[in-house]
Amino acid sequence: MPHDQPDGRRTATRDRLIRSAVEQFRRRGVGAVGVAEVCAGAGVGKGVFAHHFPGGKAELVAAATAANGADVRALLAHRTASDRPLPELVRGFFAGYARLMRERGTDYGCPVAAGVVDASALSAQARRAADEAFSSWSAQLARRCPDDVAELVIATLEGAILLARAADDPAVLDRTGSTLAGLLAAPTA
Repeated sequence: MPHDQPDGRRTATRDRLIRSAVEQFRRRGVGAVGVAEVCAGAGVGKGVFAHHFPGGKAELVAAATAANGADVRALLAHRTASDRPLPELVRGFFAGYARLMRERGTDYGCPVAAGVVDASALSAQARRAADEAFSSWSAQLARRCPDDVAELVIATLEGAILLARAADDPAVLDRTGSTLAGLLAAPTA
């Protein structure tokens, strides 16, 4: 088997490492999570980690950022494909994240933002992955609204997630989403 086409077992192991990193970065930030913790969460040793991520933690951060970026982009693609009005779509997006925080805890943050906030953890590759994630989310929303409005929605959501975590209150997301939806529904002058 060629080295550039890993078998299913290798791909599954790499994916477990990435998913472990996403969950831990989401809750604790990139800087506070070590490779040993990611390995423990994935049920593998450091040697296995080194095999899958020869570039070390910086390579893992880029992969975790790209993976979460793709997950959110897919969610947005599903939601923007509906015929719901934009304000309702936005309100639902914020309410969905508030629901996740209620179910999983208010430490359930955005792993893409976690990497950006801890800039020391970002390699150029991870920075590109974060930019691509945020840009792809805005582009997905821009299927339903102007580019600048899409960017505003993503920026507001990320800020609301931080405020909800700081206040230990998912209702911040509900209120922010409702306010933004109201502004989007208001007639323009």
